[in-house]
Amino acid sequence: MTPRELRRELRQRKKELRRSVELMKRAARERVEQLPSVQREKRRRRIRRAVTIAALLLLAMLVRCECQPPPVLPPEPVVKPAPAEVKPKKPEPPASKPKALSERMKRQRRGNYQNEAQTSPSWLDDFRIQVAARSPRLAQCFSGTERPGALRWTAAVNAASGSVSDHALEPVGTGGELSGKQRDCVQGVLSSPGYRLKPEQKQDLPGRVSIVIEF
Repeated sequence: MTPRELRRELRQRKKELRRSVELMKRAARERVEQLPSVQREKRRRRIRRAVTIAALLLLAMLVRCECQPPPVLPPEPVVKPAPAEVKPKKPEPPASKPKALSERMKRQRRGNYQNEAQTSPSWLDDFRIQVAARSPRLAQCFSGTERPGALRWTAAVNAASGSVSDHALEPVGTGGELSGKQRDCVQGVLSSPGYRLKPEQKQDLPGRVSIVIEF
């Protein structure tokens, strides 16, 4: 065979190979399209396209409706009320002069009342000093806090026994609420040990004391 003939045969074989490859690709595509998963995906795409087209149509209709000017209603007729009849006022009788206070009311003597000045108990300064001495222990209850704060502590103090009860803790300023652990720690530090106070006389009931503590 001459080289020309060989070239021709090679070209024909290449063409045949290309045709066979194309046929195989088409057959493979047809097989893939016949798969149920591919058909479902095609259906989903068709549904999505239909939904998007319907949404665009609705938006276009809404835009057209909004662009149209609202109908102008004719002005309602204004009905003027009829003028009311003005009745003449009757002259009022002259008012009787009030009687003098001396005639209606006799003078009465007022009783003398003296307000007793409320003095703080003598042991209050000692109590505050002893509470301030417990500040290092109180600071341990608030270990880990980012900024300092203040706390109003109110309790019933029995000066004779040095015990405190009926605690009430209230944050002062921008401080947050106390947790249960912090509240128990503060009450424990302020309650134990007892305070050494010297009352001048016996108390029938424990005195209520309020102190602001900074930590």
